[in-house]
Amino acid sequence: MKKLLFALLALLVAVTACQANVMAKDVLLVGTESTYPPYEFRDENNDLKGFDIAMTEAIAEKMGKKVEWVDMPFDSLIPSLLAKKIDLIAAGLSATEERAKRVAFSDNYEVSISAFITAYDNDAIKALEDMKGKIAAVQLGTVQENYLYTLEDVQVKSFQKFDDCVREVILGRVDATLMDTPVAKSYVEHKDFQGKIKIALEQEITGSGKAIALNLGEPELLEAVNKALAELQASGELDAMKAEWFK
Repeated sequence: MKKLLFALLALLVAVTACQANVMAKDVLLVGTESTYPPYEFRDENNDLKGFDIAMTEAIAEKMGKKVEWVDMPFDSLIPSLLAKKIDLIAAGLSATEERAKRVAFSDNYEVSISAFITAYDNDAIKALEDMKGKIAAVQLGTVQENYLYTLEDVQVKSFQKFDDCVREVILGRVDATLMDTPVAKSYVEHKDFQGKIKIALEQEITGSGKAIALNLGEPELLEAVNKALAELQASGELDAMKAEWFK
């Protein structure tokens, strides 16, 4: 019995120390997925850029910390957070009730609706009911993927990256792809895709805002992130970032 109690106590101490270590660290490991402009993407020099990148680095600066970015597939982000391979997720992540059962979320920093992208010359999809009998591409692990599975008679093809989804539309292998409207606009306006794709329709799919994710049971980290986020909002810095990236 004593051995069991000591083992449980050691486990509790280890867990507590692991949680406390995040606030003690000088560098925060932040997970993202870099094919989601304007939230996060890589520029011509392969440097990470975007709204989430700028906002998170500003939050970390106010916390007196630096950021080390960990770029990975979107569907690996929450498992990596739960395994404590990363400390935060900043990836245009919607703070849904289902996800909130597994991770904690900061205050919302942005709300957007989603958009269906089709080929530029495709006039068959103008309303949601037009998706019936169609094939849609979507990124693995997203709220858009979950939403598409609720639609009647829509075949869903999931991919690791959204640029793969867009190329499937251009190649005519799928009828549409679904993503956040700011991301859809970014792809439609990109020089590689101009005149090839268009936004066919927009749809609210969750009602959830976007937030930074962290592990449950880290109240000090959550408080620090929310405090920094509130300061960015109060100073007008957050609105300036939105104006810069969500043109």
